[in-house]
Amino acid sequence: MLAAPSRPLTSRLPLRIAAVVFVLFVLHQIYSFHERWSLSNGNVLPRLRPDATEIPCSALRGLDDILVVLKTGANEAPVKIPRHFNTTLRCVKHHVIFSDLAEEIEGHQILNVLDEVDPSIVAQHPDFEYYQRLQQHGRDGFTAEEQAQWAAAQNTQGGRDSPGWRLDKWKFLPMADKALRHRPDAKWYFFIEADTFVVWETVLAWLAQIDPNKPWYLGQQMMIGDVVFAYGGSGFVISNSALRKVVEHRNADLKQYDEFTGNHWAGDCILGKTLNDAGVPLTWAFPTLQSEAPPALDFASGFGGPSRKPWCYFAGTYHHVTSEETVELGNFEQKWRQKNTRPFRHGDIFKYAIRPNLESERHAWDNASDNGGNEAKTAADCRVVCDGTPECLQWSFVEGKCKTATFIKLGYASQKPVEGQSPAVSGWMLDRVDTFVLAMDLSCATQPTWALP
Repeated sequence: MLAAPSRPLTSRLPLRIAAVVFVLFVLHQIYSFHERWSLSNGNVLPRLRPDATEIPCSALRGLDDILVVLKTGANEAPVKIPRHFNTTLRCVKHHVIFSDLAEEIEGHQILNVLDEVDPSIVAQHPDFEYYQRLQQHGRDGFTAEEQAQWAAAQNTQGGRDSPGWRLDKWKFLPMADKALRHRPDAKWYFFIEADTFVVWETVLAWLAQIDPNKPWYLGQQMMIGDVVFAYGGSGFVISNSALRKVVEHRNADLKQYDEFTGNHWAGDCILGKTLNDAGVPLTWAFPTLQSEAPPALDFASGFGGPSRKPWCYFAGTYHHVTSEETVELGNFEQKWRQKNTRPFRHGDIFKYAIRPNLESERHAWDNASDNGGNEAKTAADCRVVCDGTPECLQWSFVEGKCKTATFIKLGYASQKPVEGQSPAVSGWMLDRVDTFVLAMDLSCATQPTWALP
């Protein structure tokens, strides 16, 4: 049998050199900001110069077409709302903030969204006991012990077990009605929460590709029972005609939807069902809009399907974002826009904010690895388990249990261990992580960048 003739070594050299140069270039891009980003103060996002030049608001074209509706509650507003005045709402001329208590915060009016709920419901439904005390006495009507207990309330299958959370479900339908009355001529109504971060450049460029004259309900898909709805924390968008449909539909049968609200537990699901009843089903917007903060996000999640992994998509929103992260993400967005002509992708956030903080071993840290049942008695043993599994990208040893994962998350500092237990330890397989980054970047050549209808 004749062997295929081999190509001369010199003919392959240019290809090898090009490949090496490409790899070095990508690695340089990954690490180029590392020296400026640290976790010295527990930060998980880049701390940029406080005097960084702000991009002028005039650069955000289309913002005047939107009414931004920010939902909050008296239990969180003084802490979470002020951050938005210099970030999310800095350039937003048309916005309204709804809560369960009318008040003023730093010169901004906060409106009571529940002031038109049927008085008989307010007087009789147990969800409104907290509301009545709040209206009569304000926050001073609750003891420090009560407030501490509610702040520490755990999430359950039926939602967060606190009176403020149980009241929250009543806000969504009145909020839709009041938003339409507040600005009846807006093309879009963008509903966000107090811990939502909005990347305006992305959101505006995304909406510019969608016809505002059609009835749209856009958001990250969630499901309770047979109801598909937009998850509130990710932010969701309703067009003018769609909002008119749902407001008219609800007002035509107000008693039915009040009863439905009273028997349900999730306000965003209640609004989603009412929209669907009005003939406006949800259009999926994940991962342009999505429900995690960068440290908790699986950047290769298949939640939206194989062609909707977050990495290649332009980042529109993050959720569960702390006050400090809001400021730092805002600074990052400003810095990015000064140096780049396109919006940033979720993958860019990974390379510039997540990857520099990954280590082979990190103490007092939990990276949310999820595959348990591994035989390991120490953190070192757990690392060996991960190393011996080719698809394993990270591991954690928490409360004596070894967990591994085929995804990459930064995670958060772990809570102080109980007496007798060692602090949590997490680690990442760094060579595999860098291979993952290269593969994900290459995949963007064939992946969409927008979640469009």
